[in-house]
Amino acid sequence: MKIVLILAFFLLTIGFLTCSKSNNERDPLKREFKTKTGKSIFITETHPEGQSLSNIEIRTEGFAHNLSERFEDKDPISDVFISDLDGNGFDEIYIVTSSQGSGSYGGVLAFASNKDLSMSMINFPDIKENPIIFDGYMGHDVFTIEDQGLIRTFPVYKNDDTNQNPTGGKRKVIYKLAPGEAMWQLKIVSTNFTN
Repeated sequence: MKIVLILAFFLLTIGFLTCSKSNNERDPLKREFKTKTGKSIFITETHPEGQSLSNIEIRTEGFAHNLSERFEDKDPISDVFISDLDGNGFDEIYIVTSSQGSGSYGGVLAFASNKDLSMSMINFPDIKENPIIFDGYMGHDVFTIEDQGLIRTFPVYKNDDTNQNPTGGKRKVIYKLAPGEAMWQLKIVSTNFTN
């Protein structure tokens, strides 16, 4: 009888641990993207147990000098674009992130190809650098690629607006890719409003 009870307890414990593991751990999301010149960019996103933030790894294959970068405690990935915004014949990768919660604040991790020899990070400016353009900003970004530009669209909030009811229309911010002194830059080239 004692052996049966011990065996039953052992089986229940293993079953509980197996269920706990499958409920608390999330499988990593792995994706491969191909540039138009045939190079591979691999993105792996993992979610540490009990956290809403992600760890994002970017790795390349086929470049003269391959990239391997890891970013911890980033907002989860919501979209990925491969595009040649500067029209130089070599694709960049744009990884769009979105915070969890009511605001869904957007961000971008981006990398440019250096003529397929290597990839280097692209600076994406913080909204604090442009307080007038981002006046009334409370997240809810949507990013797209149009006409060789990275487009960011978001609702504009007035002072008394609730998170669910913005009344200031929508603002569209257009970024273009340009070389910088130390790194590639996404620069705001224009903005406009819609109702």
